[in-house]
Amino acid sequence: MAITGRDIERLLYSETPDPILVVHNGTTEIVAASELGGHTGAVVVCSRSEILRRVGERDLSEQDLAALAATLTVAIQDPAQTPPLWPA
Repeated sequence: MAITGRDIERLLYSETPDPILVVHNGTTEIVAASELGGHTGAVVVCSRSEILRRVGERDLSEQDLAALAATLTVAIQDPAQTPPLWPA
């Protein structure tokens, strides 16, 4: 399952309180942290606060979104592998 730049964008601009990007049943979903327990088997990718902590509150280009998505895809496909550095 690949994470896309659109997934990151959806997470950043979601009106869901305390949103988290998860992969559940083969698709990406944005869920509230408080509702995560209702998504048994979901793989947590990241939260909006984690993204903002890494990149700050700035507009991200398509290239920035794609780079973040690629980094997150690697992290969820092989969690034992050392994750690549986040883009600046």
